[in-house]
Amino acid sequence: MENFHVSKFYFYTGPNYYLDRACAVFNLSILSNTPHVEIFEKEVFKIFPKLQSKKISDVVDLFAETLVSILKMDIDLYIERYSISTDGDDYVIAVEYLDKSITKAAAYLTSDWFKAIEQGKDFNIKQEFESLQARFDKTLFGGPTLYSLIEAGVKLNIPVFYLYEENQFQWGYGVKQLRGRSTTFHNDGIKDTEFTMFKDMVGEFLEMCGFPTPKGFNCYSEEEAVAVALKIGFPVVVKPVAGHKGQGVTTGIQSESEVRKAFQNIVHLAEEQNLPFEGALVQQQIFGTDHRLLSVGGKFVAALERVPAFVIGNGKDTIEKLIEVENAKEIRLDNARSPLCKIKIDDNLIDFLALQNKSLSYIPAKDEHVVLRRVANISAGGVSINVTSKIHPDNIKLVEDIASFFKVRCLGIDVLAQDISKSWREGNFGIIEINAGPGVFMHLAPAYGGSIDVPRYIMLSHFNEKDKGRIPIVAGNYIPQSLASKITSYLLDEYNDIFIGSLSSKGVYFNNQYFYLNPEHDQNVKIILRHPKVNIAIFEHTKDDIYDYGILHQGADIVILDEPSYSEEKVLQEQLLPDGLLIVVEDDQCIVYRNYHEINRRSFYSNEEKERIIAETITDEMEYLLKKYNV
Repeated sequence: MENFHVSKFYFYTGPNYYLDRACAVFNLSILSNTPHVEIFEKEVFKIFPKLQSKKISDVVDLFAETLVSILKMDIDLYIERYSISTDGDDYVIAVEYLDKSITKAAAYLTSDWFKAIEQGKDFNIKQEFESLQARFDKTLFGGPTLYSLIEAGVKLNIPVFYLYEENQFQWGYGVKQLRGRSTTFHNDGIKDTEFTMFKDMVGEFLEMCGFPTPKGFNCYSEEEAVAVALKIGFPVVVKPVAGHKGQGVTTGIQSESEVRKAFQNIVHLAEEQNLPFEGALVQQQIFGTDHRLLSVGGKFVAALERVPAFVIGNGKDTIEKLIEVENAKEIRLDNARSPLCKIKIDDNLIDFLALQNKSLSYIPAKDEHVVLRRVANISAGGVSINVTSKIHPDNIKLVEDIASFFKVRCLGIDVLAQDISKSWREGNFGIIEINAGPGVFMHLAPAYGGSIDVPRYIMLSHFNEKDKGRIPIVAGNYIPQSLASKITSYLLDEYNDIFIGSLSSKGVYFNNQYFYLNPEHDQNVKIILRHPKVNIAIFEHTKDDIYDYGILHQGADIVILDEPSYSEEKVLQEQLLPDGLLIVVEDDQCIVYRNYHEINRRSFYSNEEKERIIAETITDEMEYLLKKYNV
C-alpha cells in the first residue's frame, strides 16, 4: 500500500454522518512506519506558518490541517471544519469545501507534497499552490462578489446552498428564499435589469427625469459617430451601448480620427466576444473623478472613488519597470480577495501613453504622476478609495431617487464629479451609466479608506436578522407517509394559508398531494426547500439517506427519533436547533424534550395512536414556530 494515498472521494451537499455541513470525504492511507510528525511540520510550517499555533497530534492531523490551509487559497476563505475517523486500515478525512474539483485537486496536492517530504525529494509546493489558486479563480467561488455574498450568509447564519441545475445559489428556505448569482436575484425585475444594459435608453430616461447626465446618441456607423461628435463638440466619450467593466470605453477624444478608432475598437470587441454589435454611444465628456454610488434595497449604502491606474516616478526607472514594481505589491495580488487588479500592459495603455508623448521606456521624474489609462475601472488596474462618509446629502437623495424607479436589489450608479462632497446641483457632476447587479467586493475591500460591508447590507435587505431566512422544519428518522399525512392534515385544519412540503419514502408531497420521488434523497429535500410557497417542511431521513446523501438542510426545529440507529440519532440531534423540540419514541411511549429536559410523556397502544400523539405535539408547537419565523 502506498503511503499518503488518497482515494474513495465522496461529496455531501449538507449535514451528514461525517460533518454537520457540506463536506468532501475521502480515504487516506498512513503506514505504521511513517516518520514522526516533526519531519513534516518543518516543511509545512515554512509555507503555512499559522499552523504552528495549532495543536497537532500526529501526521494525519497535520495532513488535514494542511489541506484546510490549501483550501483557504491563501485568501482566508471561510473554511475551518474537518473530522478524522477510520475505515479499516485507512483514515477517513471529511473537510468542508466550496468547489468539488478544487477540493479533490487540493487533496492530491497535499498527498504528493507529503510523499515528497517523506522521501526527501524536492517539491515546488509554491508553484503547485499558485497553479491551484489560478484554477480556483476561474470557478464560481473565484468571483469575489459572489463569494463575499456566500460568506455574508454564513456569517449571519443564513443557510446557503448551490442549485446545480440553475447555476445559482439559494439563501434561506421556502417562502423566505433569495436566489441569485452575484448581485442579480430572482426577485429583481427582469425588464428593469435588461433596461439598465442599454446605455442610450438609460441616458434618455435620466434626462427625462431631470437627473444630471451627459448628452449622448447611439451610432451604428463611423460616419454617424463622427457627425454626432462634431455636433456635440469635443472632447467626447465613445462606449459600447451594452458594455461592462469599462471594456471598449474611450474617453477624452479630441479628433475625428480618434472617434473612428474608438468606434472600430467597439466593433472588434463585439466580434472577439462573439456578440452582436449593438451600436456605440457617443457622449459629451464630463470632467471629474469617477465614482461608483451604490444602493441596496433602494437605500444608499456606499460610495467609492475610482482613480485610473497610475505610477509615480522615482527619477531612474522606466514606466514599464514602475508597473512591474506596482504589480508586485500584495494589494495587487489579483485574486478573489485582493483589493486591486494588476495593471495590464495592452494597446489601450500604450495608446494613452502616446497621447501624453510617453512610452513604456519613458523615465518619469521623481514624484511625477503618470496616469496609465483613460478609464478608472478596478478591473483595468484602477485604484479604489472609500468616500462613503464624504458624500453630500443631495447626492445620497439622487441615488435613492434613481433607485426608486427600478425593481432591483442592487443598483450601481457611475458618476463623474469634481467633488462628491458637493451637491450635484452645483454642477461638475454627471451620471455616466447605471448598472443592475453591480460588483460589490470593491466596497468591502477598497485600496484605501476603510471597508463597507455591502454583502451584509444585501443579505439584511431581504432577510430578517432574527429568523435567518428559516422556516419551521420537522425532521425524523421514521416519518412514514401515514404520519407525514396526519401531521399535514392537522396543521392544515389548524392554520389558514400554509403550504407544507413533506418527504417520506413514498416521495415529495405538497399539502398531501403527491409530487415526485427523485432517486437522490438530497434532491428531494432540495425540491421542497426550493419551492417558493413552502412555509413548513417535514423530512424523513433514514440511515441509508444519511450515509448516501446527507440531509442537505441545516437545522431542525422538531426532531423525531423512533428507535434510531446510531447515525440517525447522531446526525439529527446535531441539527436540533437551540430551544427545539425532541420527540423520542421508546417502547410504548412518546417522550418530549426541550433543551434535553423532559417536558411531556404520553403512552400509546397502537401505531395509529402513536402517530396521533406525534401529530398533536407538532401542531401544538407549530403556533410558537410560525410566530418565531414570522411565516
